[in-house]
Amino acid sequence: MINSKKMLMKFSTYSIVGIVSVAFYFLSIFIFVELFHQEPVLSSALAFLLMTLISYFLNKRFTFNSASSKKTFIKYLAVSGLAFVLNSTIMYAVVYIFSYHYSIGEIVTTLIIPLINFILNNYWTFKEK
Repeated sequence: MINSKKMLMKFSTYSIVGIVSVAFYFLSIFIFVELFHQEPVLSSALAFLLMTLISYFLNKRFTFNSASSKKTFIKYLAVSGLAFVLNSTIMYAVVYIFSYHYSIGEIVTTLIIPLINFILNNYWTFKEK
């Protein structure tokens, strides 16, 4: 019971950090595409990279209460790299193969990628010793 309660609290904190990170992501992609008239897939990639840095520092501090270490940061970047590839692939497919508006791709990536990231970061990146 204690472990499931602890996991629920951790996932709740992760979700709050995720909401902040995703809000930053959506704001960034909106600015890149709508204000600076940049290409949607590239804009998504840039926004994703910026979001990754914000997410790392917030999750390290608030979700996983982890000390800074090069190894942890490298693992986080590896998980984020996988998420980046998935994000870009989904965006490409939605925009260029299925010809939907980029916002549909953003919704799809927002539903899939955070769950994968939580599992990998919880059980690998920030694994408690």
